[in-house]
Amino acid sequence: MGVTCVSQMPVAEGKSVQQTVELLTRKLEMLGAEKQGTFCVDCETYHTAASTLGSQGQTGKLMYVMHNSEHPLSCFALFENGPCLIADTNFDVLMVKLKGFFQSAKASKIETRGTRYQYCDFLVKVGTVTMGPSARGISVEILWMGRKLERTSSLSSNFSQYPT
Repeated sequence: MGVTCVSQMPVAEGKSVQQTVELLTRKLEMLGAEKQGTFCVDCETYHTAASTLGSQGQTGKLMYVMHNSEHPLSCFALFENGPCLIADTNFDVLMVKLKGFFQSAKASKIETRGTRYQYCDFLVKVGTVTMGPSARGISVEILWMGRKLERTSSLSSNFSQYPT
């Protein structure tokens, strides 16, 4: 458990997405970060089927279904302006059965793949965001894994000197 920040990184001027990712990973390695493997997050967008909309002019709702290699047995669904659902991977099978209610938006699958690094108390993930065959951007996720403060006798004795 910790604090996570996910950010979109700008592509370096005069560089491609892949060249910028390589620059970032080189900098992390120069700082002493150690590779901890790879990760992948994908997201597919669904919209409510036209048959479920009551009157004309009514806009449909969107639902985003995500998978994360860090949680291989789970599937995450986020409803537009609504709740978040965590289910097992069979949720994808359910979405096929609900095609009368939710339809997959065409060419809407977006994916982030990259490398995980451990640096001190931080887990840093640098990934390339793709939509179809083309790279669209760079994501950087930083998780602070805050170490627990261990109680020591010296710490206790230092506090016991002060009146309560």
